[in-house]
Amino acid sequence: MDTADYWKHTKAKAIPATVKLQQVFYEYAIPGDRVIDIGCACGEVCDQLASAGFDVTGVDINPEALRQADLSSKEKEHLRDPFFLQADASLLPFANETFDIAIMQAFLTTVATKEVRHRIIREACRVMKPGGYLYLADFGQTWYMKLYRERYINDLPITKEEGSIIAYDQKTGEKAYISHHFTEKELVFLLVENGFEIEFFRNEEFTTRTGNRINGLIFIGKKTGT
Repeated sequence: MDTADYWKHTKAKAIPATVKLQQVFYEYAIPGDRVIDIGCACGEVCDQLASAGFDVTGVDINPEALRQADLSSKEKEHLRDPFFLQADASLLPFANETFDIAIMQAFLTTVATKEVRHRIIREACRVMKPGGYLYLADFGQTWYMKLYRERYINDLPITKEEGSIIAYDQKTGEKAYISHHFTEKELVFLLVENGFEIEFFRNEEFTTRTGNRINGLIFIGKKTGT
């Protein structure tokens, strides 16, 4: 089950975008800042920020989603037009210290292995300026719900990681990809081990692509060092 391959080739309209940018983002970002949206999908957040005066670059592995993002952005008025580029988040095609702030929303949940998640966060750190911020919002483990508790347990022999579940194609019912739900501790160490210190944390309630309401985690990490 190749999760990356699934997201690279899935139809743009099938890519979920249920997690919305929280107001706290604007407490750490200033219009004019260079922003990279990693895993931007069809560019909804990029359009939102470009309209507010941010210099936005959206990257995603899915070429159809990026075409849709580009077409959609051309139909809107922006203070600065967003730029879209196909790229692998674990190997970003940008120079060191290019961006002021990075966004990852419900993106790491689609990355099936710890090793690749660490590479992605290191890359985000590399392309950010010293003192820059990473806004990270993702799904949290939701053990109190029987539905997810059973999936975490039953899918473990295949996923090999606690908190991961098998997601199924909504049309065919076939296994599509592995989705990971995080603990607070897990994301804290993912950030601090790869160049960030935690500036902000909050629990939220997020909606999944199937309409379930589950735990959500919002972090803002500040790039450490010079």
